[in-house]
Amino acid sequence: MKASSITILSVALITALISSMAFAVSPVRDPVLYFNPVETRQQKADNAWRNAGTAGGQLERGNGKPTLEHGTIEIPAIGVKSESAAWYTAAQSKDVFANEEEDKDAPIVHLQDFTVGLLMRINGALFMEEHQVFGLQTQPWAPIKDGWNAGAPRDQIVRVWLDANGSGIFQNISIAQNVIQHRQDLAKRKNKLNIGQNEWHWVHLVFASGQSITIYRDGVEVSNTPTEVEWDPAHDMLQHGIFTSAHVEQQRTCNCSIAIYRVYDRALSPDEINKNVRNSLAVDPAGKLAVTWGKMKREF
Repeated sequence: MKASSITILSVALITALISSMAFAVSPVRDPVLYFNPVETRQQKADNAWRNAGTAGGQLERGNGKPTLEHGTIEIPAIGVKSESAAWYTAAQSKDVFANEEEDKDAPIVHLQDFTVGLLMRINGALFMEEHQVFGLQTQPWAPIKDGWNAGAPRDQIVRVWLDANGSGIFQNISIAQNVIQHRQDLAKRKNKLNIGQNEWHWVHLVFASGQSITIYRDGVEVSNTPTEVEWDPAHDMLQHGIFTSAHVEQQRTCNCSIAIYRVYDRALSPDEINKNVRNSLAVDPAGKLAVTWGKMKREF
């Protein structure tokens, strides 16, 4: 009887594992930008970070190159742990990936509503100034012909700053169209986005043009703010920076690590964001086996 029970349990375990693999959930498809060193099989000698998203292309190293690291990423808040993860770390100012204006290999995207997702870790205080995580903007700029800001660039831009002391607070998120700017200063809000230091977290920013800016931490909404800023998808977004806002502003390097950076050309739903948060890392098969085995034993 005991041998029979073990046999039944073993068959059930194998069936459960096969089923879990067959019905494994994948991240939301077709981001226009998708930077993930595991997906693009980055090597330490690579001087560019290749885009696995639909826009193609790559971002070149800045004056310095972020360090490619391999190891374990764990996000206790959502019960996710991967022992086969990889990420880039900026060790000093100007360790960035960013393209210059004339870079023909840079991705070009067109955005109206959009979603930015980041799996990141803050490592300490700022290197030099401003501490920017990423930037997307139009270039070349067309000057404004009249008004109080005549001669200024007519641009669309999104940037994220961290607080200067590196404590893990998203200080503000700047989204601008022409001369209209919406800067959401989270550091002064009760629902400020604190992602801690030396902790891995998912951050998502969802922009619905002319409607709202919604921010999520590990799949949970922490901020929703109305906005009148509207974006025109006709503009080429071809200036990109990771660990900074742009190639010309490399000194604004974020003292952080980034494992995954995605941009979608639409506003993802909360369910889609949770799908990405929970299904973007390869989970250790041994861990899956242990969890499944324990569950099966309890059920029998």
